[in-house]
Amino acid sequence: MEIYRELWYKVKEEYNEQTAFGNVYNMHIEMLLANPFFESRVMLGEDEHLRMLKEGLAKSFDRSVEFQLQIGEIIK
Repeated sequence: MEIYRELWYKVKEEYNEQTAFGNVYNMHIEMLLANPFFESRVMLGEDEHLRMLKEGLAKSFDRSVEFQLQIGEIIK
């Protein structure tokens, strides 16, 4: 999480004209573009693997919302 927090602040610095929503989008793109596994799947044309990654990322978003809600409840 520390690495992604740093990425968030770096993206905010680099794309300071963007909204917070735009910066989440930019951060997500940069994270994928920097990932060698993702790059290799694209370059190899591994459509099935890319579909699996895309579905997994959607599920991870939902799970992250659930975690954040749980954290919020603990803090209350």
